[in-house]
Amino acid sequence: SDPADHYCHRIRLVLAEKNVAVEVIDIEAGRCPPMLAEVNPYGSVPTLVDRDLALYEPTVVMEYLDERYPHPPLLPDYPVKRANSRLLIHRIQRDWCSLVDRILDARSKEAERVQARK
Repeated sequence: SDPADHYCHRIRLVLAEKNVAVEVIDIEAGRCPPMLAEVNPYGSVPTLVDRDLALYEPTVVMEYLDERYPHPPLLPDYPVKRANSRLLIHRIQRDWCSLVDRILDARSKEAERVQARK
């Protein structure tokens, strides 16, 4: 995990909501320790290791946690409501997270960051 990464924070929120005890290993941004490289071909965070399983895409990790620890459920019981919730998750990911990524990326030009903040 990276304590400043909003994708990692999303995973920590799911873990807290489900009251799952985990060992969080924080790493420095941009540094991939050997143990992370062994389980994640991209060396990215967040990465979840659960026994012999390693997951490293935030949405996949959240879905796995919801299925592995079904109570309390993150999504509604009814298919239409669940689909609408998934669509909202997609919109947040596509519309908001991409802006946050641009704001936090040191390589972004200041004008791009200002526009993203608007």
